[in-house]
Amino acid sequence: MEVPQHWVKVEGWSPHLGTSGGPVAVWGWSTQSDAEAEVVGRQRLADLLERIAVEGRLPSTRGYYPRTPLREPVLEEVASGDGRRLGLVTRNRMGCEVLCTDVLLIADVDVPELEDAGGSPRRSAPGAGVAGFLRRLVLGRPDPRPQEQVGEDAAGLDLPSPSSAGGHGMFSASTTPRAGSTGSGGPSVAEVLACEPVWEFARAHPELGVRVYRTAAGLRVLVTGADAPPMSDRARDILTALSSDPLYVELCATHDSYRARLTPKPFRLGESALAVAWPCADEATERAWLTWVDHYDEASTGWATCRLISASGAVPGADEQRLIDLHDERCRVRDRLPLA
Repeated sequence: MEVPQHWVKVEGWSPHLGTSGGPVAVWGWSTQSDAEAEVVGRQRLADLLERIAVEGRLPSTRGYYPRTPLREPVLEEVASGDGRRLGLVTRNRMGCEVLCTDVLLIADVDVPELEDAGGSPRRSAPGAGVAGFLRRLVLGRPDPRPQEQVGEDAAGLDLPSPSSAGGHGMFSASTTPRAGSTGSGGPSVAEVLACEPVWEFARAHPELGVRVYRTAAGLRVLVTGADAPPMSDRARDILTALSSDPLYVELCATHDSYRARLTPKPFRLGESALAVAWPCADEATERAWLTWVDHYDEASTGWATCRLISASGAVPGADEQRLIDLHDERCRVRDRLPLA
């Protein structure tokens, strides 16, 4: 897992763009130096100009899931007791803090029905909610209208009692009331239905630790004891078995890293996303960056990112527990706050 911190933009000109040519720019990156990043950038620019000469246009991009490293500043390194790197905390292009790790398996599962009930300021879609969920899960029929694709984050639900969990030592974690939850501690019907496939996975794999969280848009599942590097077939198999977002699965394999958003999405706070690209081009841009971060941090104080619903299976190892502790603290899992 590498998150390069040296980035250099290299610019050029192609006579093959439009009728009179046009400018092009690419980023070069390095984990060592700006000079090395510039060398990479110039090679990428040469390759791009050659493609444009052949195709007569700019090649299509992959948006948030490119084949190049993620251009994100590292805010913090997470280390083990003996100094080994376990993960990094970065800030993504939206402005959220993100945990990146190749040690702790993190699954991202979108559940539109939970997003509809999770306190996010979005309008309810026709066919969403418990009725639509039951139609798909019990009757095996898709919703009569296309589902809206949601973001890259996840959520979680409540676990059944040990007697109904197949005897694998599952237990219901303490919960806190939040916008959209049912009662003072129990899960809603939609939450139970959404979580059942994850619980089934946990019942089938008692040797693994499975922690399920609720976020604003679905499920977040932390799996311990898996020994599954993000680029491995085992990682893909587990993520697929948990019905993780296919784009997230691709992101993990591409960048050899699992990711978990630690802080709220700005739009769920009624705020605009970070509009300043990193690395900052000059001092004025850096001041704008820092000003946005200060405002965002203040707006985030009344919100949590997820809440723990259940934990089961084997006890996490020391390295995994270090990452779990950081995740739970930064996501404000134990605070009685609405989710964003």
